[in-house]
Amino acid sequence: MVSPLTAGDPETLGDYVLDARLGEGGQGIVYLARTRSGDQVAVKLLSAGDAHTRARLARELEAMESIASFCTARVLDVSLDGSRPYVVSEFVDGPSLADRVSMRGPLRDGELERLIVGTATALAAIHAAGIVHRDFKPANVLLGPDGPRVVDFGIARAEGAATMTSGLIGTPAYLSPEQIHGTPGAPASDVFAWAATMVFAANGASPFGAETMPAAMQRVLTLEPDLSALPVRLRGPIAAALSKDPARRPTARDLMVALVDPHSAAVNTPGPYGGPPPGPVHLTGPQSPALTTQTSPRNRRRGALLGGIAAVVALAAAGGALVLFNQGQNGDKKQTAASPPPSVARSQEVSPALQPSTQATAGDLKIPKAFAGSWSGHTKTNLITDQNGADNTLVLKTGQASAAWTEKDGEVSCTAQITLTAVEDRRLTFALERFTGVCVAGTIQLDLAGEVLKYHWTDGFAIQTGDLRKG
Repeated sequence: MVSPLTAGDPETLGDYVLDARLGEGGQGIVYLARTRSGDQVAVKLLSAGDAHTRARLARELEAMESIASFCTARVLDVSLDGSRPYVVSEFVDGPSLADRVSMRGPLRDGELERLIVGTATALAAIHAAGIVHRDFKPANVLLGPDGPRVVDFGIARAEGAATMTSGLIGTPAYLSPEQIHGTPGAPASDVFAWAATMVFAANGASPFGAETMPAAMQRVLTLEPDLSALPVRLRGPIAAALSKDPARRPTARDLMVALVDPHSAAVNTPGPYGGPPPGPVHLTGPQSPALTTQTSPRNRRRGALLGGIAAVVALAAAGGALVLFNQGQNGDKKQTAASPPPSVARSQEVSPALQPSTQATAGDLKIPKAFAGSWSGHTKTNLITDQNGADNTLVLKTGQASAAWTEKDGEVSCTAQITLTAVEDRRLTFALERFTGVCVAGTIQLDLAGEVLKYHWTDGFAIQTGDLRKG
């Protein structure tokens, strides 16, 4: 959307006269400008960067020269020497996908299919040049008169170059699960974001959108988007691209081939992302789980507040299911709950190495007197998306088999009755159940160290730790 220049905007940049604003993002401001001959161009004025950032940008722009101009906005000029660098590119006279959907609703039929195939081709070309976009989203797809163009490489990076920042980069509702867990953007991440963007085009709403950033990220981690608005023959490739596991996603090139040739096996063969093939993806009807908004099987086990990224109603594990651990450290004496039925053990993904060495009924497990009391403290996770942590409170009563647990992160909170699953001389292990609020499933271990209770929560991937004290 074009808007007037503001008082702080320059009138010119080099030989270019600035006429209006086209947009603004984390990397700078994009202007509609004119050349000396009167041709319209887009000028992106970047935030001032250090020598390292400018060198990275120069490498990236050089790599972009090999990308076909039919699918991106061609770079025309670059200035890296002034106080603020800028990049001049071809002006695409058309709305962004975000604006198009906002004004006229979802795309349909041939218009939608041309978008899907065109943007997949663009992404394949970008990756072939060694570039990772890292912020593929509806606002970065322009619908020109000659077809869609993928734009805004301000946060892309050439493969092998240093990352631009150490923080999270991208738009939450279009980040891949691995980026939310702190892994830098990669081609597989772009594929996930591309697929989410195509679902937006078909549905008219972001598939993982939410009112808050934590809620959006939690939806990315746990929810499967509704693909029913997509043409049947395109649901399979897009479902494969939305796999929570990056190793199971097809490459952009394989997607491009699969989209133009429905009989191709491209999305069923391993690509450079590694891992096993994604399996058959030719979905034909509404019976496919990918066509619903239910949680994926991998995430049905999730149910403890995970610092700054928890914001969804989680599904509890099956009633009475207990997570089991094996022998304690340093030869501690240990009791464990009886082994669950095989189906429950599989649902909890408890490996054979973690099965208990001794067995007891759940009623035999009691909180020892040494652990009794009301404990509280601040805990932090190992996720890059959660730097603030949370406040935890536990009320442990002698002889009880469960305890009251509360976690609060700003305005987001969760309460639960956690159930004892193992007792050792200086360690208690609990599983969550009957919780209220926004939670993510996990196992809580409490280690008694003098006057301190060492808190450790994990769901098998993320870890949350801290010291709790009586008071």
